[in-house]
Amino acid sequence: MAIQSSELKYYKPASVNDTGTNGGRMSANEIVSAVKNNIFPDVSQAERANGTSRHRKVFFKVSSADNLALQNARIFLEQSTAGGDRIVMFPATQTGTQSAITGAERKYGVGQLQSGAAVGDSSVVVTVESGDDAVFQDGDLIRVSNQANVNDSTGKEEWIRLASTGGVAWNGDQATLTFASGQVLANPYLASNTRVSSVIEAGTVEPTVTGWTETTASGTYDETLHPVIPDAIGAIREVWTLTFTSPTNYSVVGAVIGAVGTGSIGGGTFAPDNPDFTGHPYFELADSGWGGTWQAGDSLTFTTTPAAYPVWFKHIVPAGTDSSSVSNFVFAMSGESA
Repeated sequence: MAIQSSELKYYKPASVNDTGTNGGRMSANEIVSAVKNNIFPDVSQAERANGTSRHRKVFFKVSSADNLALQNARIFLEQSTAGGDRIVMFPATQTGTQSAITGAERKYGVGQLQSGAAVGDSSVVVTVESGDDAVFQDGDLIRVSNQANVNDSTGKEEWIRLASTGGVAWNGDQATLTFASGQVLANPYLASNTRVSSVIEAGTVEPTVTGWTETTASGTYDETLHPVIPDAIGAIREVWTLTFTSPTNYSVVGAVIGAVGTGSIGGGTFAPDNPDFTGHPYFELADSGWGGTWQAGDSLTFTTTPAAYPVWFKHIVPAGTDSSSVSNFVFAMSGESA
C-alpha cells in the first residue's frame, strides 16, 4: 500500500477573510486545483495602485484511505505568479489566526536559476522577485527542478541541503546558494526552465492523539496497548471529553463541535462518524481498553489533530503593479508512505 497523489489534498480554514479572525481550524472545504480565486480574491485597481498584501491559510492534508502516514513530507512553491505580484509562505499552527502573525516569520519561496548549471556544480545563483523576503537561508533544503509540472516524469528534480554557514549570499534580488559539503548537482540545468525552491520540511504528517487525562478514582483506560486511533480522513482538531453517566455508560462531547454520541463499556468500539466525511470516524476508542471501576461524573479527555500540515500564504502586491489576467501560482507537497 502507498499513499496516492490523489490522497494529497488541500483544505481551507474555518474563517477566510482579511481580518484578525482569518484562519483557525481546518474546515471541510476542499481547495480544488486550477480554479480561479480558489485561495486569493482578485486584486482591485486601487490595491494595485496603492499596494497591498493578504494572508490565506491552507491545510495540506493526507487523506489516506489506509490511514498511512506521509513521512519526510516537503512543502514548496513550484511557481510564483507571472505578474509583478508575488507569493511567499511560512508554517502555521493548527488553530492560529491572522492576528498572531507578526511579520517576522521566516518565509519560503521560489526563484529562477540565473545561469546554466552543470553536473558536479556545488553552488547556483538564483534570482527571486524580492530579496527582502529572504526566502533562502543557511541550512535550507532546496528543490532544483526543470520539470514542466510537479508530476512530469520527463524532467529532472533534486533535493539539496545548503551549507549551514555561508550557504546563502544575497546581492539584491539574487542569491548565491552554496551546497553543504559533499553535495553537488546530479543533473545539468538551463536557466530558462529551472526553478529553485526553499522547502518547508514538515516531517511526518499523520493524525495524532495528545493531552490524555483521566479524572477518576478507580477507573482506568490502557491507552498504551489500546490507543485511540484517529482516522486520517475523518480526524479533526478537537478536544474531546468523555463523561460517564453511569458505571458503564458515557457521552462524548467535542469542545467546538459538541456532542457526537454515547457509548458503553462492553458495547464495542466507539467510533463517532464525521458527517463531513461519511464513513470515516473522528476516532476509534477500543472497548478492550477499559479497566477498573468507573463512576458517574468520571471523565476522560484527549485532543485529536488531523493528518494535515497548515501553511500561511502571503500575496504581496507592490504599489504600482501592472494588471495581469494570469496571476496563478503553484505549490505542492511530496513525501513517502510510511
